[in-house]
Amino acid sequence: MRYIEAILMKFAMVFAVLFVILGLVYGIELMDIFLISLVITIVGFIGDLVIYPKTSNKVATAGDLVLVFLLVWLLGMVWIENPESSLIMPAIFSAIIIAVGEWFFHIYLTKRLWEHKETSHTTTHDEPRQS
Repeated sequence: MRYIEAILMKFAMVFAVLFVILGLVYGIELMDIFLISLVITIVGFIGDLVIYPKTSNKVATAGDLVLVFLLVWLLGMVWIENPESSLIMPAIFSAIIIAVGEWFFHIYLTKRLWEHKETSHTTTHDEPRQS
């Protein structure tokens, strides 16, 4: 159930950002935004489960930045009929804003999904102190 909650949260974040940038600013249709958000969410969540636990938040967030840029740009070129402008700038804006959200989403995954409490240096465990 926690995985479903996490993926829905990620989709809501991605869709909201793309709706504002692609929909409100650039006039892209809602169905195109939905489909691009769905692909980004699925591919990104798989990456979060595979890459993030083996690396760091910085590496995973950088990967998300590149992933979102490429998917918005490439899927936009394929799915969006006659875009009024180049999709490079909307892809850059979307990637930056979603990457900021992903930084906090990764922290959420660590604390809520995997139940680790991170400090600035190490992971803490509830171990008794020895006097």
